[in-house]
Amino acid sequence: MAFDFETFCDRYAADFEFEVRLTDASGVFAHGETEVLECDCRGLSAQRRRECAEQTRYWGETVIQLCCDTGFAMWAVPVTENNRITGGLVVQGVDLEGRPQAFHERVQKAANALLHRALAANLIHRAEIELARQRALRERDRFLAIEAAKRDVASDDIRTLYLTEEPELLGAIKQGETGNARSILNRILAGIYGLAGDRMELLKSSVLELVVMMSRAAVEAGAEPAAVLGQNYRSLAELSAIDDEEDLADWVRRMLETLIESIRKHQHYPHSLLLMKAVKHMQANLHQHLRRDDVARVAGLSPSHFSKIVTERMGRSFTHLLTQMRVNRAKELLLHTEKSLSEVAVECGFFDQSHLSKHFRSHTSLSPGEFRRRSR
Repeated sequence: MAFDFETFCDRYAADFEFEVRLTDASGVFAHGETEVLECDCRGLSAQRRRECAEQTRYWGETVIQLCCDTGFAMWAVPVTENNRITGGLVVQGVDLEGRPQAFHERVQKAANALLHRALAANLIHRAEIELARQRALRERDRFLAIEAAKRDVASDDIRTLYLTEEPELLGAIKQGETGNARSILNRILAGIYGLAGDRMELLKSSVLELVVMMSRAAVEAGAEPAAVLGQNYRSLAELSAIDDEEDLADWVRRMLETLIESIRKHQHYPHSLLLMKAVKHMQANLHQHLRRDDVARVAGLSPSHFSKIVTERMGRSFTHLLTQMRVNRAKELLLHTEKSLSEVAVECGFFDQSHLSKHFRSHTSLSPGEFRRRSR
């Protein structure tokens, strides 16, 4: 009997109140459908939909992701034929912001159910999903073994080594400084080898933790997360077969080169996330003296790079953005509190009432007092 897609979608929507949509193998919505969402990508990221379906296939469980760096939640399962992805079932545009725990539980239940119903409808091969789940269990066991190794005294010393060298290595990776990162990595590896001795399992667990740290830095600096994750798990098979210290060192160095190359290819990726982190820090500390260099450090960017991103994404300089945020906060306080103008000035980071009035008038054409009277 032919698969009834409309009935499948109707039943899913009735049970979970989420709409399932069909895509082709590349993640493009079937029949030319579009859906505009209130996020950076406007809901048009076919690549992210395809990657979401591929991740579900890889792990054997539905993976919930974002449709873009600052967008809404989505989940997808692949439609396969002869182990080849021919399409996907996608739920996209689910806003998780400020939702209660019960809603999050419903999202997780709905994501799991989409895979189970696709399996029941023979849209994806059940044996393939089962193999993926077994692989995920093996990876879990591997990480449990790593945690056990961490309880070793030598492992404690290795972690101390990480804490000492990690900031400089992360900084070099984020800036794409291959030579400097390689020198620091060699220094860390020498320390690991000296502490672990000839215990190969401890060596492997230690360098794997090092690679995880490096991968995190690469993602923060611009690497595509799905690409980094895929590279890491493809390399785990190589790691398991290594039984020589020199080969192990070569493996880690290759990982470093791959991660830095992925930064070069996708330098634009995390800017929205990093900028959001900086803006949240500014909003929480408007009453303090905020320097561009300090805010850039919070975002994990160099000051000049941070200024460039702010100008490109926000359409204004850092100083102008900070002043606008302070004026906006002043508006809130003037509208919703009885605080004096001097108190408002201090709480918003202005030097005094005169400083507040000067900038407030330049942004609104009104004095703070006039704004309060007219708004009320």
